[in-house]
Amino acid sequence: MSRLTKPVGQAVKSHPPDAKYVQLLLNDWRQSRKVEPLLVVDGIVGPLTNAAIREFQKAVTGIVDGRVDCNGPTIKHLEFLHIAHIDRQAVTLEHYGIISMTPPPQGPVTLPQQAVRYLTALRAGFG
Repeated sequence: MSRLTKPVGQAVKSHPPDAKYVQLLLNDWRQSRKVEPLLVVDGIVGPLTNAAIREFQKAVTGIVDGRVDCNGPTIKHLEFLHIAHIDRQAVTLEHYGIISMTPPPQGPVTLPQQAVRYLTALRAGFG
């Protein structure tokens, strides 16, 4: 389940915290591919954010509609690739918590559980 509360992108009234979350995830993907310029994470969905959404969709999902829907393929792929980027850097689950800036888990936790905690905390940070 995605952390978006409303769709983001072309032809929709985007909720600024959701837009910031999508912009951050798009920037992570763009940075991993060395695509410039990175988006300003400001919650405003303008021509650059719309173009970045379409570019991501063309390269990754194959479905290009310019929208990031709450439980659609675009947000699922963005979140998966963001977690995969962090996962490549992590050595242990504790290290994952440090990289993802989430508090260490209390008791046993799996990497997927920690990923959900991280993405939820990341989205909540935008309001």
